[in-house]
Amino acid sequence: MNDANDFDSENSRVDNVSLYMETLKARMGSEQYDVLAKAVHETAHLIAEGHQVGPVGDLSEFTPDVQREYATVLAILLTGRMDHRLVEMPGPGGSPGFAIVEASAADDPMRLQEMREKHHRFVTEWQAVDNELDGIARASGLSKDG
Repeated sequence: MNDANDFDSENSRVDNVSLYMETLKARMGSEQYDVLAKAVHETAHLIAEGHQVGPVGDLSEFTPDVQREYATVLAILLTGRMDHRLVEMPGPGGSPGFAIVEASAADDPMRLQEMREKHHRFVTEWQAVDNELDGIARASGLSKDG
């Protein structure tokens, strides 16, 4: 890889995140924006230091709007691109959810439906495994609940 291209790519990511954050500042409430800005700042530092990214900040302050915008900013930060779209991605039982997808996927109803079905199957399987592990833990006296 060319180090100059890596530097340009990183600058582009930062520029794109900065631009998007400025648009958010103009349209979000200041309290929500402050929560988002803090989370984005902490996340950017974790990524820059080579750490794995996980939940940052006080999650009780992450309203659904903040969650959606955080996901969008994270997609820009990781890819450097701004052409992603936020789409509804409900879980089993209609639980709320969303995903960031390429514009081409968001514009293709069949592809989007396939993605939703795949997500639904994955979450359903994951919940079944989690329930089975909880049952094993309870039976062996290692329950999370004490």
